[in-house]
Amino acid sequence: MNVIDDSTNLDTVSGDGDGDGNSNGRRIRKGERSRMRILDAAARLLSCRGYAATTLTDIAGAAEMQAGSLYYHFDSKDAIVEEVLSVGIDHARAAIDAALEALGPEARGSDRLAEAIVAYVNCIVAESNFTVANIRCFNESPPQTRESLAVPLRDFTNLWVGLLAEGQADGSLRADSNARVLARIMISGLNSLASWYRPGGELRLEDLARQFADMVLDGLHPPD
Repeated sequence: MNVIDDSTNLDTVSGDGDGDGNSNGRRIRKGERSRMRILDAAARLLSCRGYAATTLTDIAGAAEMQAGSLYYHFDSKDAIVEEVLSVGIDHARAAIDAALEALGPEARGSDRLAEAIVAYVNCIVAESNFTVANIRCFNESPPQTRESLAVPLRDFTNLWVGLLAEGQADGSLRADSNARVLARIMISGLNSLASWYRPGGELRLEDLARQFADMVLDGLHPPD
């Protein structure tokens, strides 16, 4: 990956942020700002169009840059796609981790699972084009990209396996099911929201998220 060396060209980011996710008065390179603008534009396009229908020219136009300028920051379209998909995983993990931290370590496994589901639904539907791009484009992306993302995706699956196992261990979820199989079923169902749910309809996002969580917990309720 080729990144232009512009270490002397710095901006100060205000404490309220600048729309690129930066805050706390941090000083960043203009090259970093441009790189982030490319990634934001690519995530928007990839989440809507998919891998095959998104070109470098499209990304450059959405980022309001010349197409040749992209090569100062990325070697190729696939390098951009891989970074977008990787950030998508990071966004999902961060959303879930924040929800679990807010819930506290003493919460039951079933409650932790429910909050993780709600956080992931919000991430997919309302918060992250990067996560939606990952869901939509992973299977379309080149083998090298899929191989590069195999470990973080496996870790993401294991996060859900761990949440299910916690609930099974503390008795808040039924223990007669395979946590690894259930995790994959849940992730697939949650990921499908990216293809059919549209904000502004009769079903509110918060209701959808809780309904999905309730459905999972009802199915995994321990027998009386």
